[in-house]
Amino acid sequence: MTSETPVQISVPSNWSALVPTELPKLECQAPTVRAALDWLIAGYPQFSVRLFSNGRLASWVNVYLGEDDIRTLGGLDTPIEGPAKLTVIQAVAGG
Repeated sequence: MTSETPVQISVPSNWSALVPTELPKLECQAPTVRAALDWLIAGYPQFSVRLFSNGRLASWVNVYLGEDDIRTLGGLDTPIEGPAKLTVIQAVAGG
């Protein structure tokens, strides 16, 4: 079993209103991407509707572990090893 490792979570700047200003960083201990996002949602339930749709990672959201898209790794079950950074990016549509 993977042990919990330090994870820093970065969210889109337009989501910053969902996080109290006194909180400088979103950091947790988690063995997988899913566990890190579960931690985020447990503390900030308003992120749930922005991250998930029909119980799955929303198609308009990309999550990177370091520089790798988790969809090309193990998805939400991707293990996190060593101190890591998760970056959530909201897809932008336009024309």
